[in-house]
Amino acid sequence: MGWFGRWRERRILKPYDDAAVVVPPPVTVEQSVAEGLMIAEYAVRLRLKNTIAVDAVVSPRSYDPRNYLQRASRAFEELAAESQDAADRLTEELARVIGRPGRAEHVHDYRRGDEANVRHRLAVAVEAATALRAKAGEEEYLLELIEKARRDAWVEVSASLVDHALQYTPRSEAPLDPVDRDIEIAALRAELEALTGE
Repeated sequence: MGWFGRWRERRILKPYDDAAVVVPPPVTVEQSVAEGLMIAEYAVRLRLKNTIAVDAVVSPRSYDPRNYLQRASRAFEELAAESQDAADRLTEELARVIGRPGRAEHVHDYRRGDEANVRHRLAVAVEAATALRAKAGEEEYLLELIEKARRDAWVEVSASLVDHALQYTPRSEAPLDPVDRDIEIAALRAELEALTGE
């Protein structure tokens, strides 16, 4: 038997067995909402981390986690509003989908066969909006999130300080006079505020 014959023997596949196909259970509304909340928490934490890092460099006041409570709450409120907007759009979409025959012409063209999917997405959006609004009002939870963001910011800022210290050499240029130093600091502050969208 030649090389081709041996290759052909190895390529023989088992017959298809429909019973062997494992169909995962559909994702529940609760699972989808939990995943959405996890992503939302990470987004808010990242936003807070950036704000705290910038404040550490440019703000003359001492750190107080309560200074970030309103910002954290507002971030969750914004995400809740986005989720509510999605729920409103899906409510309109569901009204159009019910009983609509035919095949979809593109990915956003929902038909009768998509009704269960649209209902699921609508339920997720409504519950996520409610859960996000609840998070916006939980002061203890927000303070814990702010503390995590502070630790993240410190890791970033301290690494930058170490990098800067390692670049220092005794033969560096003479320090700026007070007026030039204030101009440089103001320019840096403006640049940092522009980066954070403040």
